[in-house]
Formats: sequence, structure tokens, C-alpha cells
Amino acid sequence: MSELKYAGKLIAIDMYNCGTSKISDSNVAEDLLREGCIKNNMQIKEIIGAREDDAEDYSLFAVCALGHVTLHIYPELGYIAADILSCKDDVDLMGMSKYLREAFLCDKIKTTIVDRGDFGNSQDMKPNKRSATTWMRRTQNLGGKIKKVMLKPRSM
Repeated sequence: MSELKYAGKLIAIDMYNCGTSKISDSNVAEDLLREGCIKNNMQIKEIIGAREDDAEDYSLFAVCALGHVTLHIYPELGYIAADILSCKDDVDLMGMSKYLREAFLCDKIKTTIVDRGDFGNSQDMKPNKRSATTWMRRTQNLGGKIKKVMLKPRSM
């Protein structure tokens, strides 16, 4: 059995200052998403849309062969939060990322890439236990204890 390094790759993208004409109409956004999936070999199966009643923001979810593309679109902010996941090697995830940026006319993006299923070694899999108290808070707590001792009235 070969060692599995990762089960897939995920790209999370924050897209800012997107073209409002492209993201205000969910039908246009859906067509652009479909075109991007086809161009980047995502092997699209279905696109599902969701929108709350009377809300401007909406979500599009492209179900693909061994992956997906999700877009959470906020037209009033000109913002899109996108996730692209594929467990196939022949998918151009960075090409899909570039396509989305250009298709939705975004000025700025922030991209995070994650290898999914990267189990590393047994040390990596142990829970990371850290104190939630910062050094600043511990210093403040110590200062309070010192004040109590210093200001405590002396017995006669």
C-alpha cells in the first residue's frame, strides 16, 4: 500500500471589489461558475443555488467529480468568498482561481491553499493543548494579586 500524502487540495479565496454587474445577478454568476468549471476540467455535475428570502447575498455550489466549487456572494459589499476543492491531479485549481478573479472583475484577492488529508506523522495528529490565557492577561492577573497583598490592612 502506498503512503497517502493528501487526499486533495483546497483553495480558499477572498475576492474584494468585484464587479457589481457580474455578482448582482445570480444567473450571470451561475453561468460564469459553470464556464470556469468546464474550462478547468472540474467535471461539473450540478450547480445548486441558495438565497434567503429578501436577501441580496446568495450562495452557489458546483458539485464536481471528486470536488466542488462554492461561492458565497455579497453584492452589496462587492465580495465573494470562494472555496475550490479537488481530489484529482488533473484539475487546474490555480487556473480556476485566476478565472474566478478575472470573470468577476475582482480588484484584490487573498488566497489560502490547504492540502486536505495531510496526516503527517503521529506527533502532528495529537491534539494541540495550549492555554487560552495570553502572557498579557497572566501579567494583569499577577498584578491584581500583588495589589491585594500590598493593600491588605495590617492587623494590630
